Amino acid sequence: MSELHNSYLGSKEHWDTVYVTELENFKENSDNVGEIWYGERSEDKIMSWIQENVASNQTIVDVGTGNGHLLTLLAEEGFTNLTGIDYSPASIALASAVNAGNDITFECRDFLSCPGTKTFDLCLDKGTYDAVSLSESSAEDRIRYKSSLRSMLTPLTGRFLLASGNWTVEELKDFFSDTFTLDEIVPCRQFTFGGVTGQDVSIVIFKHRT
Repeated sequence: MSELHNSYLGSKEHWDTVYVTELENFKENSDNVGEIWYGERSEDKIMSWIQENVASNQTIVDVGTGNGHLLTLLAEEGFTNLTGIDYSPASIALASAVNAGNDITFECRDFLSCPGTKTFDLCLDKGTYDAVSLSESSAEDRIRYKSSLRSMLTPLTGRFLLASGNWTVEELKDFFSDTFTLDEIVPCRQFTFGGVTGQDVSIVIFKHRT
């Protein structure tokens, strides 16, 4: 599998700047919670899958939580064991402010180097793997991502939902297949270009290999 060209979107400095700005905007207008990665349509797809397949008391972690919006929606739907992690202190400050009325744990740490010791029933990623794939050391970082993810999932039963705008379902399946089994593909809006049909966002669910 070839690497993507690196981009400023793969740098911590970029995201620190983004979330500092979004936090300032939120303080001025609490209705402005920041960007929703891949749009509300994709978020609705993710929410529907979770509500149909995950119990409200299961442990859920959002990797690269950003503004914590996905966890906000889950809290509003009655999910109770929610954690968001991000390597940007400004992201955690923003997510904590946005979710001041919700019982959600937010932690500032780098998932790649410090996955932590707690395991989760479901790991969510809406854009973080894409950002990792755009870093200057993407080849090594993607391997570290897979290793950290494996250590964070509950053994045998843990599942991983990944939404990507940069990788196709087949590319994701190929990369993660040595560690995880593709369990489900969430249907998304399709388009056809040059005789090839694809999706604007790939949403896949993996589980531990058995």
